[in-house]
Formats: sequence, structure tokens, C-alpha cells
Amino acid sequence: MNEEQVPPDENDDIGCTRAKINDPYIDVDMVFEEENNEGESIEIYVGKEFKSPEEAYNFYNLFALIRGFSIRKNHKGSSRKGVSGAQFVCSKQGLSDRQKSEGKPVGSSSKPKTPEKKRSFTRTNCKAYMRVKLVDGGIWRVSRFNDEHNHLMVLDSPSKKRGLRSQRCLTMEDKQTIRDLNDQNVGPSKIAQYLSILKGGRQNVLFRTKDVSNVIGAENKKYLGVDIDSTLLHFQKKKEVDSEFFYAVDADEDGFVRHIFWAEGRSRRAYLEFGDVVTFDTTYNTNKYSMPLAPFIGVNHHRQSIFFGMALLRSENTNNFVWLFETWLKAMYGKHPRVIITDQDPAMKNAIEIVFPDAVHRCCQWHVMRKAREKLGSLYGKLPTLAGELGSVINCSLTVSEFEDAWTTMLDKYELHDNRHLKNMFAKREEWAPAYFRGFFFAEMTTTQRSESMNALFKMWVTSRTSIYKFVCKIDNIIENIWQTEGDEDMRTMNEEPQLESKFPLELDARRVYTRKVFSVFKELIKDSSLGVPKEIDRDTLYEVTIKSNPYFKHWRPVTYLVNVDKEAGLFSCNCKGFEFDGLLCSHALIVMWMNGVEHIPAHYILNRWCRNANAGVKRPMNERSRDAGNTLALQMFRATTLKNQFNVLVDLASKDVQSFNKVEAKLRELVAEVQVVHNESLSQKPVCEATTMTIDDEVMKQATKVLHDPPISKCKGRKKRPERWKIAAEKAPIKGRMCRYCKKVAKHNIRTCPKKKEDEGKGKKNGHGDGSSESYGEEDSGEDFSGEEDSGEEDDSMNLSD
Repeated sequence: MNEEQVPPDENDDIGCTRAKINDPYIDVDMVFEEENNEGESIEIYVGKEFKSPEEAYNFYNLFALIRGFSIRKNHKGSSRKGVSGAQFVCSKQGLSDRQKSEGKPVGSSSKPKTPEKKRSFTRTNCKAYMRVKLVDGGIWRVSRFNDEHNHLMVLDSPSKKRGLRSQRCLTMEDKQTIRDLNDQNVGPSKIAQYLSILKGGRQNVLFRTKDVSNVIGAENKKYLGVDIDSTLLHFQKKKEVDSEFFYAVDADEDGFVRHIFWAEGRSRRAYLEFGDVVTFDTTYNTNKYSMPLAPFIGVNHHRQSIFFGMALLRSENTNNFVWLFETWLKAMYGKHPRVIITDQDPAMKNAIEIVFPDAVHRCCQWHVMRKAREKLGSLYGKLPTLAGELGSVINCSLTVSEFEDAWTTMLDKYELHDNRHLKNMFAKREEWAPAYFRGFFFAEMTTTQRSESMNALFKMWVTSRTSIYKFVCKIDNIIENIWQTEGDEDMRTMNEEPQLESKFPLELDARRVYTRKVFSVFKELIKDSSLGVPKEIDRDTLYEVTIKSNPYFKHWRPVTYLVNVDKEAGLFSCNCKGFEFDGLLCSHALIVMWMNGVEHIPAHYILNRWCRNANAGVKRPMNERSRDAGNTLALQMFRATTLKNQFNVLVDLASKDVQSFNKVEAKLRELVAEVQVVHNESLSQKPVCEATTMTIDDEVMKQATKVLHDPPISKCKGRKKRPERWKIAAEKAPIKGRMCRYCKKVAKHNIRTCPKKKEDEGKGKKNGHGDGSSESYGEEDSGEDFSGEEDSGEEDDSMNLSD
């Protein structure tokens, strides 16, 4: 086979001679000729002309697909006038650097402690190539062509041909689909599966999952250096659509962004109805700047978690939390929350005392118990009943004295008086134990449902290297999905009636006023009422309800509740403070109401926030807003749609006969002229500089005149680690190690650091086999090479061809 090198030559003679094929692996004639899908002849010869080097590359790539090999861009000729030539070669052309360095041992590295991972060779020094040259008239002509290969071809498998490196490609439609799905937090593997379904199967897909990841990575790289500018532009566009959208940015003296806050108009309106209880923490995912996401979360009338605003913080200290809380308070029209629930962060606590002095601050019990699982995991393994009894002490104690007595009894039983973490928990009990907050409305599901409703945010952990702009877009999509879920629940509440579980008159009354989700909770309370044994203590005024067992709670202790009754006032007050705590009558009060023949829930026991029409003030119908003086994009679109619907009816009627058509056409001409006059008058009455309400405070407006820079990498607490599964002492035995694939022994080394492997390689050198030809135990190459070096998993889409 001819092994002649083919150096680039600007003075190649251009003739019409066709290249001869001398390949022992392929039995073909001198000219390879096929037909593509459009019937065009696929033929390459010296003198063939193309309109551009891109067209030449695509044609040679199609030629390679039929033959069963992959190509890459190798050389670009240039002159004073610019690019004058280009060369495309077989992907197996040349040798890799490791193949060229004969004296360098395969797998060695400049750092002996971290040896280089072995990879298979893909180059065979193949001589096949096609060179094109720019001639007069802007035509690119084939000046040299060699079709001699020294390796096997992929001939009989179309699916394998599509796997060749140069055949892997993504259309513009594919890339846009990838971006759209990535914005919806769909992972690369799921995106690849979805695209394969659209294309009729995996065998029709011309790309791999790695190519999908490359598109996502390239999208993120576009925002390097302009991340904040892109984010602010995104906020400005949202402001055009939503006039109540609020955002604020805080920057340091040098213009580097420190904090970002934003809230949608519907979130601000929802806060006015459901802002009595707010959960706030910074344990969610961070972006590539390590700025933790700090959401303000509440609960709507469907007992769903909703957002009252989002923030990205550079650092978590008191001053930064004060800025954030003050900014959020301004966005929420100055309305203070009744209760705010956070994690056990001292900086948050200090900021809440400054900004919300009248709010009740409670530490999230979810965080407290998660920390307990982390610190007491070994004890849970040794003492299987400890976890259940701890939960019983915390959740079943009605009074402070009962909680403290039960806590002491538990410590005595398990001899845990010296446990440091339990001491810390008890020292801060007033911040998190329910016994200290009976009588306040906390919307307990804010903590219990947090891990369920916020799963979408936790799934964002996989995007921790995302730019702020893409991160904000993903968060907006999550919020949009949550609002859509609320709308679906509204429709179900309006159009469906849930089934009754009993003939209890109060249940029928509750179905009439409560939403579906709240009514389902109320039905469970009615079921629980059957567990109680009521007893009248004082006639018509005091009742005792004893619950001896509870099948829903393993470590339940017999408890007696007292219910005070005032029939004339319609008061049924239980010492468990269930209504004050959760906004619904407790099961103990319900059983006493049933004994007294009460058929309707007293009005003062029905909170508006749980009723069907609780969000009536949040969502004003768009058909009413369409006549507002505002000129937002949403109102314009709604007005246009309304008019189009009317015109469709008119057009349908007017097209039936000539008389109707002529009449409608004449009227429309007159109407267009009248509307044009009104529109011109409206424009002439507008002031030259129309005043707008700015949502950024004065300090930020001062900084807006400066150039804002992307934030530096933050050094803050960030998200917390997930608690590990509870393990007993036996499970915590030291790991023995994994089996080495070379020596087949269980040890603390792997195939790259195996002593036996190094010893065998040393013996090979002594025997004269130190040329790197030993058997490779590394991973196989994942695809054909497209660059001048080893396959890196990334594709070069540009026409900048390297020498």
C-alpha cells in the first residue's frame, strides 16, 4: 500500500484525472459512485467543484458514510487574501502523541503517584484524504484525492455507521429541543431518550448522550462574563409581561454583585392572602458561584407549598440577611408575617429580631430532627426504640411541663444524660419543640410537607455549575409548574365533589366550604375521633376525651384531653390547641360536638385561608384586567385574542354571501379609520418621558449607573449534606477494599496503581518490550476521533482547521 505523505501544497496541479483506488480491504472499481437521497451522484475526483469548504466537507462526509469510515478536518491553507485551501482526512490519519513518543512508557506521567490512565489507540497512520483549493470565481475545487485506507471499514451495519464520529451531528431543531428540555430540568440521558423516540428509534439517532451534554455546556459558556447582564435583561422582560414583578440587586463598591432577589406579581398577591406563615432557609442548591438559593415559602388553601420570592446570597451573615428581609418586606407591600420558620442559623435569628420584631420565630423541626438523625445514628442502631420514643416525647406532649418530664424520663431510661447533642437540643427547646408554641397558628404542614413539595428544588442539585441566568430560568419554570398545579387543584375543587366517609353532619358541612385537600384532612380528623372515648365531667361545659391507642402511631401513650364547651357562643376549646395550631378543629372537639348534636361548623372555626374561594383576591380575571389602562405584553396578547375570536365569527358569517361580505368590508374600512384616529390622539397625549414605578431601591439605582460584574465564588455554608442512613455499629466496619482488575485481589489499589502490573511492565522493558505494545487494560475508545489528538468526548464544529 502506498505510504506516501501528502503535505499541503498551494501549487497543486488541478486536472480532471480520477483517483485510483488501491485498497486490499475493499474490492471496488477506480471510481466510487453512489446516489444520495436526492438522486445526486456521490462521486469524488480531482477537479470536482464545490461552492464552499463546508459543502466540500459535507460531501466528503457523506462519501465516508457510504464507505464506512470517519473523517476530520486537518489543514487550512491561507494566503494574503485569506483562506485558500482546506484538507479533510480519514480520522485514523497520523499517530497520536503517545504513539510517537517511543521512549515514554505507556501510562507514565510527570507525577509518578498519579499515573496516567491507559486508553486504546485509534490512529493507524491512514493516508486517505481530500484536498480542496480556492480558484477564480469563488469556486472550491478538488486538487488532490487519495482513497487508500490501511484499516477495516464499517460496511454492513447502518447503525454502526451512524456511530462514526464525523457522522454524529445535531440539527438546529435538536439543539433547540435540548435547550428547552434542559430549562425544564430534564437530564441529558432523558433528553437523548426522548429524541430517539422522536426519530423512530435509537438506530436513527446520529448523536450520543455526550453530545447532548456538550450542547448544554456550550449554552452555559455563552454567559461567561455577561451572566448578570443576561439575568437583569431577563428580569426586565418579565417586568414587561408582569407589571407587578419585583427584583432587586445589591453590589459591592467594585461593582461585583452580592445578592439578587426577585418575586413575581402573583407571588406578591398570594402573600397578602397566605402570608401568615413563612418558611425560609438556605439549604437548597447553589449555582456555579456557590451562592445558595434562599426561597420564601408559604402554604396556600390547597395545603401546597408556594413561593413568596427567591434570593441568591453571596454570604450568610446578619447584615446580608437584614438586607434580604428588608427587600422582601418591601416587595410584600410592607406586610409582616405572623410566624417565620427557619433553620437553626444564629445569623438568621439576629436578622429576624431586627426586621421582624413582632413575628414568632420558630426553628424548623424538620431540620432539627434531621440533625438528630445525623448525630444520634449510632445510638439509633444500638437502641432501636429510641427514635420512636424521641418522636413521641416531642410531638405528643401537650404542655411544657409534660414535655420536660417526658424528656427527663427518656434520658433516665436510656442513660443519656451525658449525650452532648441531646443536651444542645434541650437547651434550645423553646425554639423548636411544639409544646412551647401551642396556641399559635403555624400551619404545621409547612415543615411536614417541605420535603415533598420542594422535591423539584432538591433535584436542582445536579445543576450546581449552572450560570445565574440559566439557574433563574430553571427556578422560574419550577415556580410556573407549581402555579399550574394550584390551578389544576382549583379546577378539581370547582368541578368535583369528594366522597363522604361517614354520615356525620359536620363532614357534609366541611365538604361545602373547604378545598379538596383540606377536606381530606378533615375526614382523617373525623376518623381519628372514633378513637376517643368521651366522658362528661361538668354538665354541658367540660368533657374529657381519652385516647388509649392510636394505630397510626407506634409509640402512642394513653392521653386524656379536656374540651371546654360554651353552646351559646358555639365554643369547643380543647387543651391540645389543635385549631390554634393547624386551623382545623381537632378530633377531640369533633367527638364532643357530635355528642351535643352540632350539625354545622361554627363560623369562627372556618378560616378563610382553607376555603374554596381563598384566592379570589389573588387571581383577578383577565377579562376584567383587559380593560385596564396598563399596556403590558400579557394584556396586549389577551386583547388581541379576544378581538380575533370575535373577528373569526364575523368572517365566517360574512363569507357566506356577497351582500354580507360587501357590508362587513365597508364597515371594517370605516372602523379602521376611526381606530387609527383614536390611536394617534393617544400617542400625542403621552408625555415625552412617561413615569414608571421602579422596583429597585435607591441604593441599587445608584449602582445601576455602574457596570455590574458577575459575582466571585462565594465561601458560605451552602447546602447541607443529606443525612446518612442509620447504621448499627456492625455496619460501620472499615471497608476492606475492591478487587483489582489486574491482579484479581481485594486490596486498596486499582488497576492503574497495581504493584504487580508495574512489576510485569518492568520485566517487559528488560526483555525488550518497552515500546508500549503491551496489552491495554484501560477503557475502550468511545468513538471515532475528530481532532488531531486523542478522543476527548467533545466535537469541534468550527472550520478553523489546525495544522
